[in-house]
Amino acid sequence: MSRSFSRRQFLQGAAVTGAALVLAPRGTRGAPGEPAKPSLVKVSGPGVPADLSLAVRKALEPLGGMGAFVKRGQVVMLKPNMGFPTPPAQRANTSPALVAAVTALVLEAGAKKVLVVDNPLRRPEACMKVGGHKEAVEKLGAHLIMPTAERLFVEKEIPGGRVLKRTDVFRDALEVDVHIALPIAKSHMATGYSGGLKGMMGLVLDRESFHSRFDLNQAVADLNTLLKAQLIILDGLQVMATDGPSGPGELITCNTVIAGTDIVAVDAAGVTLAPLYGRKIKPKQVKHLLCSEKSGVGTLSPPESQIVTVGM
Repeated sequence: MSRSFSRRQFLQGAAVTGAALVLAPRGTRGAPGEPAKPSLVKVSGPGVPADLSLAVRKALEPLGGMGAFVKRGQVVMLKPNMGFPTPPAQRANTSPALVAAVTALVLEAGAKKVLVVDNPLRRPEACMKVGGHKEAVEKLGAHLIMPTAERLFVEKEIPGGRVLKRTDVFRDALEVDVHIALPIAKSHMATGYSGGLKGMMGLVLDRESFHSRFDLNQAVADLNTLLKAQLIILDGLQVMATDGPSGPGELITCNTVIAGTDIVAVDAAGVTLAPLYGRKIKPKQVKHLLCSEKSGVGTLSPPESQIVTVGM
């Protein structure tokens, strides 16, 4: 079974969890005799939506806190889902309140600049107006960017790509000091499930080719061999269980935030939050997760010793 920690144990664990987690997304062992450091933390309960800032802090404590990932003076990119001009209650986009809570913690850790980025699937002006992210983060001093102009992207080769050999990537995503992914867990008509791995498509210029020219599942896996977040914080507050990615669809309340350093493991945990299209789906049944594991992006099943569960 996964471990359940008290706040005191969290703080004790934070003292021995170092910045090395940034370089070890699957969890590693420290000195001989030390237990494996956690790579996945799940915080659940009715208290999560009531205090998202506290929920995120609790999710990060076993990983060393935000200070294990963000150092003073760094430029940090947050990558939420912001692609649809839909209200937060529809759950097509990452919760603006969650994005704001993470932004505040990143600034508290000393970040010099925070970019909140997603290439929208609809008109940027409409997404900004309806989605609520612009107001939520800019009042904190972060910069919201919805890049659509070709000049903002640069072509990059993907050496390990099996079907996706090159693609145009948002230039700043390759230059920031820290990349934090903030996906939302939801259903998706093409891939069954959408989370962190699928969300990386919001950093490329041409997403249509993923659907028309390539095997979508393998292309998503290939992209994630290039774009790697040091930290993933998954929005599992409510899962759109049908008619994703835009909805409206059936919403299932899960009151959960999942944080981790392995994007495949975080997505695998997200798949199990709620039935999708009326069925309980196993992570290995989601093809782009399976392809990503086979491509070396992460693991579907981290050791139980590396999983922490917390109630709120």
